[in-house]
Amino acid sequence: MGLPKTVRFEEGLEGKVEEYLEANGIKFSQLVNMAVSKFISEPQTIQLAPVSTDNFLKTAAKAFGKHKNAMDKLKRE
Repeated sequence: MGLPKTVRFEEGLEGKVEEYLEANGIKFSQLVNMAVSKFISEPQTIQLAPVSTDNFLKTAAKAFGKHKNAMDKLKRE
């Protein structure tokens, strides 16, 4: 069994957790274990994907053109 951990909820969430515990007849530690286990076992919504070199160069050229004044200021400093 692991060491006890402290959990601090955002405002309004604590009441919802207490209602859920009462309605489902489980303990707080069981809920936390289930929630964390489910969260870390599912793929997250942000997934990195490789970008083609042509697409990167096109986007970079556009960004440098759009922010030319800021880039020139940085060169002088």
